[in-house]
Amino acid sequence: MKKTILFIITKSETGGAQKFVSEQIRCLSNTKSWNCLLATNTEGWLTQSVENTIHDKKMLLDTKITNIFSISYLIKLIRFIKKNKPDLIIANSANGGLYGRLAGIFTKTKVIYVSHGWSSIYNGGRFKFIFNFIERLLSNITASILCVSEKDKVKAIEIINITPGKIKVIPNSILAIENSRHQHVADILTVCRLAPPKRIDVLIEAMALLPEFNLHIVGDGPLRSQLEKMIIDRKLHNIKLCGYQSNFQGFGQYKIFCLISDSEGMPMSAIEAMSCKLPLILSNVGGCPEVIHNNGILVSNTAHHISESIKKIFTEYKILSENSEKLFKSKFDLNNNIFLFESYYLDIISLV
Repeated sequence: MKKTILFIITKSETGGAQKFVSEQIRCLSNTKSWNCLLATNTEGWLTQSVENTIHDKKMLLDTKITNIFSISYLIKLIRFIKKNKPDLIIANSANGGLYGRLAGIFTKTKVIYVSHGWSSIYNGGRFKFIFNFIERLLSNITASILCVSEKDKVKAIEIINITPGKIKVIPNSILAIENSRHQHVADILTVCRLAPPKRIDVLIEAMALLPEFNLHIVGDGPLRSQLEKMIIDRKLHNIKLCGYQSNFQGFGQYKIFCLISDSEGMPMSAIEAMSCKLPLILSNVGGCPEVIHNNGILVSNTAHHISESIKKIFTEYKILSENSEKLFKSKFDLNNNIFLFESYYLDIISLV
């Protein structure tokens, strides 16, 4: 008999957590053993990507999920759960995690909270202590917490003080991007939001030392005008700001993927690049070391170290490219890992 899972996530826009939910729904539905439901804010990229796989088209769409707390939304979610009787709730994102876990109490439904990088730690700012305290309280009403990297598990235990037995780690896994290896349009690619904690400024400084190579920056955000000015003032003709591209898939048009940041969970874009055989240059932060194994270089956030690493990558390009593909298939390919998630979900459902 099929089991039913309700996925909850705050926003339907493109993003790493949304990609996780979309591909989980599609892969689980393809096994013919699961029915999947979805609760999110509105129609968008996520709802469009799963509309043909959601069981009986059952989605709860309500913008009130984006509110810090809405009694009316919580009541609506509880009614949706009681009507559709999911065996398990998988809550993603801060608001989705809050509403999902509270609704789980009232409906006696087990809840898994997926941490896609602890926002309470990375983005909590001066309220970090309060957000971590809330996460610790919520962990007590959660059947299990899924971390997508070993680093996030360590942070959950050491910083948030979540009980280790509550935590499960399954590496961030995705479906491989079709890699037709089109004609290259640039040497180096980065894909990210142009906002802290990303350090596009440092990457630009590194490219100023490498006039023989070129960089495309895919993404948008509040720092765009500042970065544009920096590029113009430095007369850097080897850098192009490509803007936001929904569900970007063009990794195969580049040779190296680079992501420079002050903090990371498990960078989804780096895993996508690996599936297209791109060597990686990543900041030595968060879960980044878990995706570097003879397929790239971990760097400190200095222009010199980044520029020297880019040059080194090109001297060992063939083997690093092959290693990226091998590592992706062995550790991060959802087609190979879906059984890990299924087994985990069934174990939580069967908990007494």
